[in-house]
Amino acid sequence: MNESLREMFRYHTWATLKLLDHCEALPPEQLDQTTPGTMGSIRETFAHLIGADAGYQARLRGDSSLRIANADERPLAELRGYFVERSQGWEEALGHLDDFDPLLEAGDDHPDVPHVRDLLLTQALHHGNDHRTHICSVLGAHGLEVPEIDAWMYWFETRNVPLTS
Repeated sequence: MNESLREMFRYHTWATLKLLDHCEALPPEQLDQTTPGTMGSIRETFAHLIGADAGYQARLRGDSSLRIANADERPLAELRGYFVERSQGWEEALGHLDDFDPLLEAGDDHPDVPHVRDLLLTQALHHGNDHRTHICSVLGAHGLEVPEIDAWMYWFETRNVPLTS
């Protein structure tokens, strides 16, 4: 298993949890805010991000029980628990990538696509970045604090590198 890929998924987990923890402290009305150019409200975007992340892992591993039913109806605290659990599943799956050779079944816009393991891994990381950006855009557009969740901050925080001002 490529240690760099494992590090990328650790960043994905760290950034999502850091942003989720920040947003859990917001009043409910702020979680329902949105701004043009984003997917939806903060709450809706987290439900989509976390539900889809579980779905990518379910497809990769061929295990539909990993999906999160009705993610859009669950509170953030419950979604956080699912995300932590599924993130541990990513760590496990990344140690056994050669065991997975999923098929992306035909959809409205594509035929069956075999051997999509790397596509699912790439999409999980891209999707997380995309929607974390949406949430940060909503926060910023409403004058709310936006936590630093870039790769630099991840690196410094997870390696206890002191930041100077």
